This record gives sequence, structure tokens and C-alpha cells, in this order.
Amino acid sequence: MVVIFGLMATGKTTLARALGQALGWPVVESDQVRKGLAGMKPTSRATVAFGQGIYAADFSARTYGEMRRQAAAHLTAGSSVILDGSYKRATERALVRQLAREHQAAALSVYCECPLAEARRRAGIRLTDSQAISDGRVELFEAQINDFDPLRPEDRPLLRLNTDRRIAVVLEELKGFVQDYL
Repeated sequence: MVVIFGLMATGKTTLARALGQALGWPVVESDQVRKGLAGMKPTSRATVAFGQGIYAADFSARTYGEMRRQAAAHLTAGSSVILDGSYKRATERALVRQLAREHQAAALSVYCECPLAEARRRAGIRLTDSQAISDGRVELFEAQINDFDPLRPEDRPLLRLNTDRRIAVVLEELKGFVQDYL
């Protein structure tokens, strides 16, 4: 199981989808799951204040619980799986590692990062993309940065991945990391 996480607009979903396609693994995306639980179309906008509405702590816990349920189904069926979400809470990351242990699977953590200016640029592009699923917005960056639990030794094996490069280069680095643990 590969967990691709980090701040908004750092390339998590793009990378998760590319890795899923390259390896033939299913991807469970937090944005899709969250909006599905809320009865929303994936491309519907939930323009709410940070930590409110479908981004409130209780709804986020429900979202990540459903992601673990879906991941467990894939693992039980003998498939590897990729989880895509912010995983800003160390407790959520710990629950994923516990799930992996229960299924005798590895849990590889990939923390996506890029310069703040690039993340802001990407978030700005989303505003004009009618097919964008993420609700991450520029005005939410500082709040998310301040609300993100620090990375911990327990998050290992961990790859801190600079996504401010061509996707092909980033994907090759990620595939190499994953291959080391298969």
C-alpha cells in the first residue's frame, strides 16, 4: 500500500493516478470519497472556510475511515492499493499503518512537496478547471500548513518527493522507491 500525502496542490492526485496507471493498482482518492459521502458530484465545489462543512474534523474522520475500508477490500482481494489524501493527522497515518499490518502488507509513505509559489499557481489553475475535484484554494494554504501534524519517524518508510519537476521524472523516482519495498 502506498500513501501519497501532503499539503494541497502539491501534486498528490496527479502522482497517485500516474503511479496507479503505471503499476495497474487502484487509487482511492480522498476528494472523490469525501464528495461521495456528502452526496455531491466530484466536480461540485464545496467553498467553505478551512475546517468547516465536509472538511470538518468529524467528516474528515469519516472520509479517511471509508478510504481505509476501501483499501482493506483491495488488500483482502490480494491487490496493492494507492491512497491519495492530505493525511494531515498523524493519527490517520497511524491507522493506515495499522491496516497494512493487519493485512501483512507494507505501508509506504510518500510526502509530496513543492515550493509554495508553485502550489499556489496550481491551486489557481484549479479555479478555472470545471473538471477539478479538489477544493484546495490559495486562501487556505496558511491554515493547512499550521494545522498539519509534523512528519514522524513512524511514518517511515517515507519518501519526501519534490513534485516541482516533470511528472515523468517524479514518477520514476517514486516507482524506484516502491520497487525497493516490493
